[in-house]
Amino acid sequence: MVKSLRYGTIIGSLMLGVISNSIWMGNIAMAQAKGEAYKEVDVKDGGSIVGTVRFDGDIPNAKILKVDKDEQTCGHENKQSEELVINGESKGIKNVVVSLVDIAAGKKAEVTTAALDQKECLFIPHVLAVSAGSNVDLLNSDNVMHNLHSWSIKNAAFNEGVSGGGKMTKKFDLPEIVKITCDVHKWMSSYIVVKNNPYFAVTDENGSFRIENVPAGTYKIEAWQEKLGKKTSDVTVKPKEETAVGFVYTAKK
Repeated sequence: MVKSLRYGTIIGSLMLGVISNSIWMGNIAMAQAKGEAYKEVDVKDGGSIVGTVRFDGDIPNAKILKVDKDEQTCGHENKQSEELVINGESKGIKNVVVSLVDIAAGKKAEVTTAALDQKECLFIPHVLAVSAGSNVDLLNSDNVMHNLHSWSIKNAAFNEGVSGGGKMTKKFDLPEIVKITCDVHKWMSSYIVVKNNPYFAVTDENGSFRIENVPAGTYKIEAWQEKLGKKTSDVTVKPKEETAVGFVYTAKK
């Protein structure tokens, strides 16, 4: 009887140890996922990273989105997809998220409330980048119902309707790329890109970007485009200087 109790106590202690270790490991993983390893410091004599993301080759025709519902609000003509927007003159690519992926310390992240709107049955902007912990106001400027459906894994998923002129606010705590669609209007889609440090930018209509107040050092920099994927490069930032970086995509075969 005593021996059985002793074995039971040992087994119980081992199980408790395993559970405690699992919780500890889970907490570490959660902390890493939240980007807590990034340390906010006072950046002195920081430099800037500027550049462009361009397309090499013949510009593909834009995908056509068929408008087949609520034409009075959405329009009577089909729309062009924004999954790949290339400037006809400069060949700069719009809506590419450029970010530093291995920076341990730097400026304070701006955790603010961003906005993703729905106008004429399109998401505006098509790609939104925010710091982890930010709130996003999901707006509906149309006079018809939209249904916001998030295809997230780390952040809490949602699938909720927003009436015309309405708004709902969601918080995005963990870094990931979240696709947002509308179940009412099947052609609608956008992305919310959640980053674990504040060194990111979204390219403009010319494919240009700028990332400021970067501590001097060498980093890995990444470009992400929803259709063409990711590209990485190394960049060395010098104090109070501007460093140029360029990314070039080609058509996927």
